[in-house]
Amino acid sequence: MNARRILGFTALLATMFGGGMLFQEYGVSMMQKTTYQELQEPLLLEVYEPEAQQRDYHILPAGTALYKDYSFPEGHTRYIVYVNIKAPVAMRTVVDERPNLTVPLWGEPVGREDLPRLLADTPVSKEDLVRILKARKMTREDLAQIVREWKD
Repeated sequence: MNARRILGFTALLATMFGGGMLFQEYGVSMMQKTTYQELQEPLLLEVYEPEAQQRDYHILPAGTALYKDYSFPEGHTRYIVYVNIKAPVAMRTVVDERPNLTVPLWGEPVGREDLPRLLADTPVSKEDLVRILKARKMTREDLAQIVREWKD
């Protein structure tokens, strides 16, 4: 009786061990994984306010996680960016009669022609500037031209 019990317990342990090995080999890959895009260069965000005379630009830093939401037939894709807010901030609640309304910002890579205005009007870190220059494949001559045209 005692030997049967030990044999049964050993078989149970072997089965559990084998099941664990199979789960680790095949079950983990079946579990849900998170997929996102990570910005490799800063992204220029355009904020257009209809009552404003000019458009306002901001920078989304390199390394920001973007979660794909929807690809439109027109050729652009909408992404979600999650923001943790550390303290209360002034906000207003807007109720719109259109169901499922989404009001997106527009983002685009920083272009060569955007760089002088960006450097003059937007705080850009040295690391972000290097990433922009490398992504646009700008030469030292291009950069020297921008510096020559820089208005203080």
